[in-house]
Amino acid sequence: GRGVVIGPICSAMGYVFVLKATGADRDMVRLLTRPLRKVRWLLVPGGILIGFLTNMAITSQTAAAAAVGPILIPLMIAAGYSPLGAAATRLVGCSVGGNLFNPGEPDIVAIRAAVGADIGGIIGMTILPNLLSLGVSTAVLTWMANRQRSAAVLTDADVADTPMTRRELLRAMLPPLPVLLLLLMQPGLGLFPFITSVYPQGVHVSAVMVVCAGLVMLVTLAEPREAVRHLTRCTEEFFGGMGYAFAKVISLIIAAACFLAGLDALGAIKRLTSFLSYDTTVAAIVSPIITWGLAVVSGSGTAPSVGFSQAVLPGIAQSSGIGLAVTLGILGAIGASVGRTMSPVSAVLLFTSTLAEVDAKELVKLVMIPMVSALLATIVYGLVVS
Repeated sequence: GRGVVIGPICSAMGYVFVLKATGADRDMVRLLTRPLRKVRWLLVPGGILIGFLTNMAITSQTAAAAAVGPILIPLMIAAGYSPLGAAATRLVGCSVGGNLFNPGEPDIVAIRAAVGADIGGIIGMTILPNLLSLGVSTAVLTWMANRQRSAAVLTDADVADTPMTRRELLRAMLPPLPVLLLLLMQPGLGLFPFITSVYPQGVHVSAVMVVCAGLVMLVTLAEPREAVRHLTRCTEEFFGGMGYAFAKVISLIIAAACFLAGLDALGAIKRLTSFLSYDTTVAAIVSPIITWGLAVVSGSGTAPSVGFSQAVLPGIAQSSGIGLAVTLGILGAIGASVGRTMSPVSAVLLFTSTLAEVDAKELVKLVMIPMVSALLATIVYGLVVS
């Protein structure tokens, strides 16, 4: 049903809006960047990792970049990195695929809807190829950015950072909470038998997002006298986020479904599915390249990935098994993430270039080599496992 797709995506975006309204997202980024202030050579890989972790909790790449950028970019520039290098670090970190570890991410939800596999199992199969893509792109960009780095030295003012209070530390733990809970409550782990008896197929993503949003509202309540106003504002933000997801994400999925219906009527999908089912080696190469190319042209990672999963995976699952279908879906999702990161028309790249005051074309040039390297690594992984 449509609830399998709409509920998780809209509730996850509602949670993101509540985090942003309460400032919990900024507290998390501040906590993550504290160790980097005194270890300058780790700024590029550390900055990318912070963006990746932020994108796990905040699945919108632009929103993740907005949370990370105001802290990371000035810190990197003060350490001698060029504004372009700082912008590339934030862009790659926030866009290369952290969102694929979030159970409410459209790419993951689409794979589940297409093949009927368990969300936890899909994310488990995503870990190795996604971290490989992250590792390769991080290594290449670190080498490139360090070649451009000047000999600037951080001053005491740059390094100084007021200690975080216990309340701020608690708020910093809230953004990744739904992801951790959903992974720990997988039926296969058997950690919570009572919950498993009630939800044998696993707890619904929407339920966890709603509960965690309520928890955020309570933890971030500063004054009991302001309780009604605070809870009202957070509730409005939650529903505002759900509406945003329906307008900006679900609409893309519906448009992709309409486009796919046209291709299906022409027989193109049937031919592509049979072509990919015929040779797993060809499928491992073609899957990420198709979604990568569409993402570069469109600037969207969601539409190509979801469209590919909806069109191809059901047929692959029937002819070659669910395991291969999930693998191809994951490869397609990673390819789309890589393509979006280097697309000159993607929202996250244009936003990053504007905030860092660098030329968008120059930013594309800088991230192109790390992204193509990540794509090649993803293809190699697909060839090995298929």
